[in-house]
Amino acid sequence: MDTENYGKILKEFENKASLKQAIYRNTTEIFELLKRQLSKTAGRLKHDYGVKDTSVEIDYKENNKFEAQLKFSGDMLMVSMHSNIFNFEPAHSIFQTKYIKDDPSLSYCGVIYIHNFLADSIKYNRLADEGSLIARILINRDKHFMVEGEGALDFLYQDIANNLVTEEKLTDIIERSILFCLASDLVIPPFAQIKEVTLNQKQSMLAASGYPTGKHLGYQFKAEIEQNNNI
Repeated sequence: MDTENYGKILKEFENKASLKQAIYRNTTEIFELLKRQLSKTAGRLKHDYGVKDTSVEIDYKENNKFEAQLKFSGDMLMVSMHSNIFNFEPAHSIFQTKYIKDDPSLSYCGVIYIHNFLADSIKYNRLADEGSLIARILINRDKHFMVEGEGALDFLYQDIANNLVTEEKLTDIIERSILFCLASDLVIPPFAQIKEVTLNQKQSMLAASGYPTGKHLGYQFKAEIEQNNNI
């Protein structure tokens, strides 16, 4: 005879386990679409600009099921999908929307990340180099999505209630991410900051083909800023 707790477990399977599996399938499907759009963008850029300057290398590569990259000159745009499903912090503004209040299960999301690394960081395996998270795409059960990110990506796709995934929107996110990478230049650190170096550090630099380098943009997502302001 089933106990009350056993019945609750079955109900939670329905409310949580099946829900998260459905979101995972959605996120996987959309990630595959994002990779296709990234590959198409690479092909267009190579066709339209590669003939003008062959030294500007443009190349798409799928690293594995959960990661792909677009190399354009000295930059690398990396897209990756997290294998787990998340919910927002209880204080997040999304819980104040009618869309989520009407169905709290719609706040559970899969996550796709868009990072920017220097191409040489990957080429020379410079593990100390820093990359930057440009944006993250959050996808729910109904394939609605929102984006938290830099520049225009911080506000264009905030309305999860009305944002449905399309090829055009994913292409727009990719193109804006590329533009953000191109607009972010390396800044030479102050001389005094790097003039002292141990032999061990120097040997490590030689092994990694140079000084540790990265595009450290020093930003926080809006949700993180709001959270810090509430502390």
